[in-house]
Amino acid sequence: MLDTLIFLFGFLFVLTVIVFVHEYGHFWAARRSGVYVEVFSIGFGQELFGFNDRHGTRWRFSAIPLGGYVRMRGDKDPSGIPDADAAKQEGSFMSASLASRAFIVSMGPIANFILGIAIFATVFMMMGKAFTPPVIDELMEGSAADQAGLQIGDRVLSVNGYQIDDFNDLRIHVAENPGRELIFTINRDGRVSEMPVTPLTIIDECRGAEYGQLGVISRSGEIKQLGFGASIVAAMEESYTLSLAMLRGLGRLITGQANKGEMGGPVKIAEITGEAAQNALDQRGFIQFLILIAALSINLGFVNLMPVPALDGGHLVFFGLEAIMRRPLSPQWQEWVMRLGIAFLLTLILMFTFFDVVSWVTSPC
Repeated sequence: MLDTLIFLFGFLFVLTVIVFVHEYGHFWAARRSGVYVEVFSIGFGQELFGFNDRHGTRWRFSAIPLGGYVRMRGDKDPSGIPDADAAKQEGSFMSASLASRAFIVSMGPIANFILGIAIFATVFMMMGKAFTPPVIDELMEGSAADQAGLQIGDRVLSVNGYQIDDFNDLRIHVAENPGRELIFTINRDGRVSEMPVTPLTIIDECRGAEYGQLGVISRSGEIKQLGFGASIVAAMEESYTLSLAMLRGLGRLITGQANKGEMGGPVKIAEITGEAAQNALDQRGFIQFLILIAALSINLGFVNLMPVPALDGGHLVFFGLEAIMRRPLSPQWQEWVMRLGIAFLLTLILMFTFFDVVSWVTSPC
């Protein structure tokens, strides 16, 4: 019973933190742009309790704790669909300048990236960052690396054109490509050459997932505590690496090459965050829990920048069209497109949830 409570609390805590930060980014930018924020809600549905701040914004905690929203003056509903006369209302979102509206919308995802970078930087300053060169110190007999002709002492410089600076970068690329041929650029005794390598496919029956395995080990790593400036730079690099990995994953999804279990919905996220929360009582588990929050926050920021109606990226596309046409799209047209985007997103969520539940039910573990 206690484990179940920790599981649920961990999921809701992580979701609340990253959604709050996202919506606060919108809220902060709106306030500084002269746009009146009517409601800042944690959760959806009926209000459980709340209060009004000195500016008149209603801060509310709602019955369904699965996200949140900021409703600005002139919004018809929490999705941000504008009223027909919103542009005529003083202090409304639609009455703000184009630059202000773009600033307000973009600050949600930016806030998520800032949170992720801040967490990574804090971990790197307090606990240190692992630096492991992509050098093969040990090679498993019969592994994908062995079959491809890699040798002990080889340094991997790039994979399919992506620069490899750390062993973890190599691990990510290999895990993403089970059974797919990759072109490795290696340095062997000062000579640079290319060779094809096909990672073995490893199936995780418990998680219903598959990933690639190379079969090599690097033992020459070290953990360094970083100063403030160096930790910020390293955290930004980590966020950039995560974003590239998500972009590659999106490309595989679009082309129909996504790995089994690679994409997940609310159930899988709940499972991962719940397990992390259960392990967060010791120091190592707590650090992993923080890193998970950072990764999910960056993920949310990245997803929201996608050019899909109802997401922040979709709004930015509207603003780009407005800048080109020198007039905003009609509220009726925006509403139609936004509702289409919401339907598309709900369909994706339901689809991923269905596959998550099937995977969870059929898992042998």
